[in-house]
Amino acid sequence: MLCRVADDLYWAARYVERGIAVSRLIDVTRHLELDVGTEESDFWGPLVGAIGLSAEDVSFFLLSDEKNPDSLISSVRHARELARGIRESISSEMWEELNTLYQSLALPGAERRAQGDSLSFQRLIRERLQHFQGLAGSTLAHDEPWHFLMLGTYLERADGVVRLVARQAHLLAPRAEEETTDADMVRWLAVLRSCGSAEAYARFYSLRVEPIRIVEFLLLNPVFPQSVRFALGAADDALSAVAALRTAAGNEPGPGLRTLGRVRGEVEHAAIDEVFEAGLAEFLFGVQRSIAQVSDEITATYLRDEPQASRLVGVARAAMLMAAQQQQ
Repeated sequence: MLCRVADDLYWAARYVERGIAVSRLIDVTRHLELDVGTEESDFWGPLVGAIGLSAEDVSFFLLSDEKNPDSLISSVRHARELARGIRESISSEMWEELNTLYQSLALPGAERRAQGDSLSFQRLIRERLQHFQGLAGSTLAHDEPWHFLMLGTYLERADGVVRLVARQAHLLAPRAEEETTDADMVRWLAVLRSCGSAEAYARFYSLRVEPIRIVEFLLLNPVFPQSVRFALGAADDALSAVAALRTAAGNEPGPGLRTLGRVRGEVEHAAIDEVFEAGLAEFLFGVQRSIAQVSDEITATYLRDEPQASRLVGVARAAMLMAAQQQQ
């Protein structure tokens, strides 16, 4: 496969997954405001690394600010631009789904609808992006293009969940049961819903909503597709399939396979008590750093070996952009 095609498949998948994640954040935080009856600045602000900003500012920045390359609308635009160049490698249904979504966002009044009814607007976008992912699974042969799509999807998912847990770690510090308030419970559930994990968590832990169990579920659960452990495993399987094809052609598989296998092993063999004992922030930073290294090594081995700074940092880059805008 041409490195250009592999690159576009990989990054289209990442942008689609990124858009879904941002949509959930906006949806959950809007509902959090309704649940507690106030603007939850301690939930909104950390999403972009900026405390003291209004919910409206952060919502606009994440939803429809075209100056933010990682906003929901920007993610859709990036994904559609990449998909247009690889139409021969994806199904016509996948292309039509993404293109129709993009065209609907370009209609007059779309931005006004986004701000006026952001919940239904972003939920519609998320459903269309999830439909795109479902079509990929059902209309593509599970060969090399499919593996690059899965690699991008699951690396982005693992990175996104790690970043979310890191940014909301102040809400997830273990505490005594008698110190827990109803507002704490609402915020903890909001963290789970931000990863689409609340119902699955309830099946595993019944009514025990506890910070340590939330972190354990989001990071270490082996069978839930939104957990970091599952996502790293799926990404490793996809990269292994790609590397096998490269090896069969007489080429080196590259260091990314070893790096991904190492971080996958670290997460699979981690115990939640040991993670907290050693330091949650240090554990998350180590996983995040390894994912970034894997992405760099994949790019050097399989994709366009060109600087793509805006692609790699996701919501973390939003913090710098928001800070710069506030200073203007």
